[in-house]
Amino acid sequence: MTTEIIPLEIDETPNAIRVTLKDTRPSALKAAEAIRKYSPRRIFIIGNGTSLYTSMAATYTARQLAGPNDPLVLAFPAGDFRHFMPAIQPNDVIIGMSASGEFRDVLSIFERLRGQCLLVGITHVPGSSLTRIADHILLSGGGPSNVPVMTKTYATTLTALHLVLLETFNAPASYFDDLNAAADRCATALNNAKRIIPDLVPIISKFEHAFYFGAGNAYAASLEGALKMKEMAILHAEGSESWEMASGPATVVSEKTFCAALYTGEDGDLSTADTAKHTLQWGARVLDVGPAASTGDWHLPVETSVVPSFSSLALIPPLALLAYRTARARGYNPDKPAWRDRYVSQGMTHIIGE
Repeated sequence: MTTEIIPLEIDETPNAIRVTLKDTRPSALKAAEAIRKYSPRRIFIIGNGTSLYTSMAATYTARQLAGPNDPLVLAFPAGDFRHFMPAIQPNDVIIGMSASGEFRDVLSIFERLRGQCLLVGITHVPGSSLTRIADHILLSGGGPSNVPVMTKTYATTLTALHLVLLETFNAPASYFDDLNAAADRCATALNNAKRIIPDLVPIISKFEHAFYFGAGNAYAASLEGALKMKEMAILHAEGSESWEMASGPATVVSEKTFCAALYTGEDGDLSTADTAKHTLQWGARVLDVGPAASTGDWHLPVETSVVPSFSSLALIPPLALLAYRTARARGYNPDKPAWRDRYVSQGMTHIIGE
């Protein structure tokens, strides 16, 4: 029987978060000290795909911590930043996200800006190209990854990014405590998912569309959740902000649609719940992912974070597992996807499995 690699890596996620917190904090502290010395006006976080969505998720940490005189933290697609670069100042900081350390847009930006501003790289691969050109490097932990889609590397690179931002903004100890607790929340969410996924997959695998939505940090998580369904199950999937879901996506929602509503425990959850109830009325099946079942349809229990911007660390792993099981039910093997060559041709050489 062939070993299923992606589920194994998803199961490794809680421990990988713990290892990253332990091993990466010293380098996060050094990078943060350098950032503060620059007194930056802007911190740009760049990445593509999953790395972009980790960048977006972490900006909510900065929003929670930054005062009026602190730097503005902005997430940009690396390709967009490369070709439509804003005027860079010497005290700007660029944080480049690339799990493989080889993504060409991030590398091109770092090569172009070397010596002009502070460059901080976050990657999962020691000795990769990014480690050789960044001024400071943060390595996420939990051991190597050998799958073509980012699973535990999503959580670990995001954890490393949270760490450097917490150190940069001198976050109180309670923030670090809650980030440590994210590993346990992730493990519990995965156990909950394993109990309900067998009942969901036979139905979800027959749908034509999937929409993921949430507010705040759950919006960033929605984008990643949809990406996992696209990459693994080859199912049309989109991520939307709760308020935007009522625009274009709402026109497609029907009995052929699966919807996942993501919650973080913040006020925006009320709008997410309202949108979820509407999608149910329009004929969709709805999975509430969070502490409570707002629609009365399907429910995946996930404990909310004390610090809402850490929520995606527990929201995404069970959704990745759902995407994997849906893929297998649809006849696809995400461990060996047919799209591998398409990503490689674009310089996306991240974590290509054997």
